[in-house]
Amino acid sequence: MRIKNIILALLTVAICIASCGCAFVENTDELVSPPELTGEMSLIANALHDMAGEDCDLEYPTSGEHRSAIILQDINGDENYEAFAFYNTANDEMTTLHINAICQKDGKWVSVSDQTMIATGVEKVEFCDINGDGNKEILVGWDVNGSSEKKLSVFTFVDNVLTQKIIQEYTNFLCCDLDANGSNELFVHLLSTVEKTNKAMVFDFKNNEIVQTRGCLMDASVKSANAPVLSVLSNGQKAIYIDEIKGVGSVTEVLFLSDEELINPLLDSENTFENISTYRAASIETKDINNDGILEIPVASDLPNAQTDGEKLYYTNWCSFDGQKLSIKNVTIMNTVDGYYITVPKSMIGYIAVYKNIETHERKVYHYDSINNILGKELFTITAVDADDWVSTDYARGNKHELLQFGDKVFVVELGEGAGSFMITVDFIKETFYLIEQ
Repeated sequence: MRIKNIILALLTVAICIASCGCAFVENTDELVSPPELTGEMSLIANALHDMAGEDCDLEYPTSGEHRSAIILQDINGDENYEAFAFYNTANDEMTTLHINAICQKDGKWVSVSDQTMIATGVEKVEFCDINGDGNKEILVGWDVNGSSEKKLSVFTFVDNVLTQKIIQEYTNFLCCDLDANGSNELFVHLLSTVEKTNKAMVFDFKNNEIVQTRGCLMDASVKSANAPVLSVLSNGQKAIYIDEIKGVGSVTEVLFLSDEELINPLLDSENTFENISTYRAASIETKDINNDGILEIPVASDLPNAQTDGEKLYYTNWCSFDGQKLSIKNVTIMNTVDGYYITVPKSMIGYIAVYKNIETHERKVYHYDSINNILGKELFTITAVDADDWVSTDYARGNKHELLQFGDKVFVVELGEGAGSFMITVDFIKETFYLIEQ
């Protein structure tokens, strides 16, 4: 029956597309009971059609959880859905977009409120109760000048009326309870490479208006930034982690509240005004490397190169942050070209050197005497091999052992004559080998 219901729901959408002047696709992620709600989707589309006219074109958010141009959401928790549509019409100026609220009145879907915005597209839509009144606000990120300039609108929807409470430039935004008081705040990150400014702001409702209550500076030398992630410090306090890309390399900034102020303790605010503490040459993202529920920050440290004239190599030290200091939890050697990393036990740190060959997809690990600068015996080699080559009878496997296969690659290891000095076995390498994507 479930499969049949899903098919019926898809057919309903197809009928809706054919019958409505606006191109329409339903976001089934929003539906608690797909058969009942999808049966009314054509009526919702018709309500928009009646209000907007024949020549309306729907606008689809390009990122975020909600990707439909018409989104169903229970704004006030009364178990009745409201619909919010994003569109433009032939009568609009080139840069005019609409958000339209469609609700049920006397058993019929009708358009009840419409707001316009000077924009070229919809970047992201979120729903979040910011003022703690039990009603979700509608957070809409608009592309104003392509994707180079974006503005955030926050709408309330009370008594069937959309009211814009704020319009704010942004790079990324996040609705979250940063101060852990049970009420959400609006976090906005704004990076301008033209003005060479980078800052974070926190907004709250005050006297029925949304106002900035806190803010801090960030590394102004970065070129781009990933979306902010709400997590915790190693002491359990809530914090926002943001991975940022420099011209070369990347950094992670960690923001949290201290004495009611938003602070960025990893920023060198006295000298360089950059985040030096978390710099790494590769664009490696923050992740929970040891599955302890806390994000670890990748920080680089020198790794001897087995080629004296080779490029500079690095360990990646995965560090937790308690708000004051970084503490190493895991040490890895990353191969971002082939998409894997190996964890390095404490007994090997400071006693190895690595040979890197991008063309042959090899990483050779050697014993290394750092005091006397002497390269010792080879411990092991990891190679990324084409899957078809690996199964070919012409491939010389020798003492190579398969670690795992992923897609069209097979990762293999070959132990060197020095493996025994560190008690390195094939099983040991398998336990320390991970794909970056996992």
